Amino acid sequence: MVGGFFAIGGLVVHAFFRRNNPKDYKRMSLLQYSILMAFLLTMFGLPIKMMLRLLFHIKYVWITPWFNV
Repeated sequence: MVGGFFAIGGLVVHAFFRRNNPKDYKRMSLLQYSILMAFLLTMFGLPIKMMLRLLFHIKYVWITPWFNV
């Protein structure tokens, strides 16, 4: 679920960012762009997780023996 969010969300944010900010897109290095995408997707994921928790009573999206997200 989390990997799907990052894959689909990354494609959507990439298309939006590339269309609306072409000068910034061409100026950024791969490292800068990767960090920007990670921060944007994490920022957009928090309200989505909150809505899942409030509407569907889903406590954790991803459960492993080491941590719960």
